[in-house]
Amino acid sequence: MTKYVLLLPEALVVAGAVFMLLLARFAPSRYRRWRTSLPVLAVLILLAALAVELRVGADVGSYFGGALLVDRFGLFVKAAVLLATAVGIAVADWGAEDSISIGLAMPMLAAFGVMVVASGGDFLSVWAGLELAGAAGVVMLATRRPDSALRLLLLGTAASALMLIGLAYVYATAGTADLGGVHGALLGVAPTLPLAVPVLVLLGALIYRASLAPLQLGAAHGLAAPSPMSIGLVTGLAAAAAVVAAVKVSVAVGAVSVAFSPYVEIVAALAMAGGGAGALAVRSPRTRIAFLAAGQTGWVIAGLGTQFRGGIGATIFLLGALVVAATAAPAAAGAAGISELAVSGLGTLRRARAAALSLAMLSLAGAPPLAGFFGEFTIGAALARSGHFELLAVGLLGSLLSLVAAIGTVRVLYLQNPPEEGRRGLVALPVWTRFSALGAIALCVVIAGYGVFANPISSLADQGAAALGLR
Repeated sequence: MTKYVLLLPEALVVAGAVFMLLLARFAPSRYRRWRTSLPVLAVLILLAALAVELRVGADVGSYFGGALLVDRFGLFVKAAVLLATAVGIAVADWGAEDSISIGLAMPMLAAFGVMVVASGGDFLSVWAGLELAGAAGVVMLATRRPDSALRLLLLGTAASALMLIGLAYVYATAGTADLGGVHGALLGVAPTLPLAVPVLVLLGALIYRASLAPLQLGAAHGLAAPSPMSIGLVTGLAAAAAVVAAVKVSVAVGAVSVAFSPYVEIVAALAMAGGGAGALAVRSPRTRIAFLAAGQTGWVIAGLGTQFRGGIGATIFLLGALVVAATAAPAAAGAAGISELAVSGLGTLRRARAAALSLAMLSLAGAPPLAGFFGEFTIGAALARSGHFELLAVGLLGSLLSLVAAIGTVRVLYLQNPPEEGRRGLVALPVWTRFSALGAIALCVVIAGYGVFANPISSLADQGAAALGLR
């Protein structure tokens, strides 16, 4: 197998995104004629890339001078991201999106960015993939909310600057930008304060992009709120890129983890408790999804502080469940997710979509026996093993609050009567199509299947942790 075949999944995703953009720009008549079929084409491209990745990603090796790593960690993350993007596009209500071409191309480019981060072997590739995913989110937001896009751009730029400062200092200390080289160079370095501070700045910037920046989108109110796919892109794919980068960087600088772990635990506790409390305090399903995602991201951050194979493996396992639910849940809610009244009785009117939204939110809340529960359970076991019982207690409290909030939305979906059309306002129900119904069913199967096959998936995640150099 040549090294160029290993790039085929990424090439398929990029080619699909470029095709969507060029078709709308240079062949408008064909674009108008094919626009209803473009989401189907995008899903087929993503599934083809997933099939190729499962085949070629099973090999292990380093290519292009260490810039491309093919290992179990990359295989797990790429498979999860491709699957999340595919089900998100399939379940979306494309009548609620401003531009189908941008709405399809940007998630695919964001998925490509996460794939670059997952397979990157040095600082440059990790940074480039992270910025690509973030830029895709900015472009997607700008189609409806330029102000939110500008705010996200400014926040992302500030976080990127802090990240580069931390990377530069780590590079100066280790003498190499290769992640494996950094890990080896820092093994004999004492965890001093001058080294710990830049590492804290670096990880803090990544954690900020993963857990805090998406909340500004969920907090947007009014009829001009961001489109459902843009929220799914930022809270799911763009946040996943930051989490994957944080996992790789934290393992690379794991020799000084004793210096930064206490601060990471504080941030994780704030995210877990704050996400659960925020989800319980709001009523809008869209805002609640953002808080639930932030709370589950707190569990992922908590796993970063363990710095042993079981803990990082549990983190990778939960990351897969998080990216699927956080990407697809806003798309499943559609434009109606802006208001609790608009989704009342959705279980009667759009049964498949309501089931998909319910399972996604319950998974984000950590409800058993869904994907999120098993991920939080394995991280909780790792925290108990490492003696962080106080952090585990905060996490359990946050999960309880999140679960109560998610059940509140499920109650509205199934137990409240649909409002009269005059009371629903200008927010229309998601349009029923055979494709979106199949996408909703697929999302239900993915989330439920992640829990049913938790043992083999957890085994692959553990192999991913081993591929990062943990024992």
